[in-house]
Amino acid sequence: MVSDRQEMSGELSLLVQERDVFKKQFLKVQENYENKIKELSILKELGNTLRATDFNDKKTFFRNQLKIIQRYITLENISLALLNEELQLLEIVAKSGSDGPISHPTFLPIEEGAPGQAMVQRSLVIIDDIQVDPSDGKQGGHGGGSLLCVPVMHNKKAIGVLSLQHRKIRGFKQNQVRFFGLVADQIATEVILFRLYRQMLKEEKQRFLLSRFFSKAVTEKIFASGDNLRLGGERKKVTILFADLCGFTSMSEGLDQEKVVDILNAYFSRMTPIIFKHHGTLDKLMGDGILAFFGAPLSHGDDSLRAVQTAIEMLTALKALNLEKHQDHWPPLRISIGINSGEVVAGYIGSEEHLNYTVIGDAVNVAQRLESIAAPNEILISKTVREEIKHRVSQGRGLKALIPLPAQKVKGKEKAIEVYRVEA
Repeated sequence: MVSDRQEMSGELSLLVQERDVFKKQFLKVQENYENKIKELSILKELGNTLRATDFNDKKTFFRNQLKIIQRYITLENISLALLNEELQLLEIVAKSGSDGPISHPTFLPIEEGAPGQAMVQRSLVIIDDIQVDPSDGKQGGHGGGSLLCVPVMHNKKAIGVLSLQHRKIRGFKQNQVRFFGLVADQIATEVILFRLYRQMLKEEKQRFLLSRFFSKAVTEKIFASGDNLRLGGERKKVTILFADLCGFTSMSEGLDQEKVVDILNAYFSRMTPIIFKHHGTLDKLMGDGILAFFGAPLSHGDDSLRAVQTAIEMLTALKALNLEKHQDHWPPLRISIGINSGEVVAGYIGSEEHLNYTVIGDAVNVAQRLESIAAPNEILISKTVREEIKHRVSQGRGLKALIPLPAQKVKGKEKAIEVYRVEA
């Protein structure tokens, strides 16, 4: 009897032990399950914010990302520092606890503290007790606890560091360390998307600037060559074309200002595409004048012929415009054109925000002088241009002959220059 009771008591005790073990295992599984759900929720919410983000406000975006993490996981501090490649410093772009986005840049040396160590070694760094090993750098942490620094990686290169401070000593469990590695991967994707967006904006801005001067084909060739828009110039052999509306200033005095603007817009709208059609560069529109050149930034080997062909087509287009606007009682428009070839300095002049691609040199002045002595609807070219195209007259559509004129004395030149009229 006593033996049976002892046996039953032993079995009961064993069942209680098994129950307790099962309960502990169940609670652990439940905790792991809840942690997984929490981690998936964080990753999902971090990803969803990309759909509604303003890519122009990077710091606000990353600050909101850190808020999401802290809403699910209790941490003392979180900060994100990204590599500023120009300065080769870590720039803190977001940190928890701040009332708003970081307004004043805060930089950290790459090789200092735990963040720098994570950056250089491209591996996570854990400090179990900050009080004992206070190498948290200048991340803005307060008090004790533990620190986890996770490198933000892209193509095996560290592009930033995610720093997390726990209020407890040895507060980061192995599963949390693994999870924050996934968060850092998510942030890396977001950083690259921001960079791609900024690069896209930069290219679009450059394309817009280039479209003011060059045809679409030339613009795409410049981008394909990898050249960047930057201040400075280089010596180039080009052909310069000056065109001016004859007597337009006195003509416009008797017209309404609105009509003057309409006339100029219609005129420039017809002339500019012709310049681009022959891969010329539009330097500037000066009142009622046009300065264009051929051979920069790209040379085509027949730039003089292209310039002359452009001038001929400009006269044809102007004739068509006059016929079209005759019924609107527009005054007939006439242009004089001067063309010269020579060496110039061609390049971007101005500021980084307001660039102008232009040419500077004596060859430009000669072209302008030729235009000033040309009669209405007349194209005058220099001897240099004539020598470059005389064997190609048959190739120029609408180009009949190059007629020599008496040498002309022009302003700025001691000797008279040889001049030729283009017969079209």
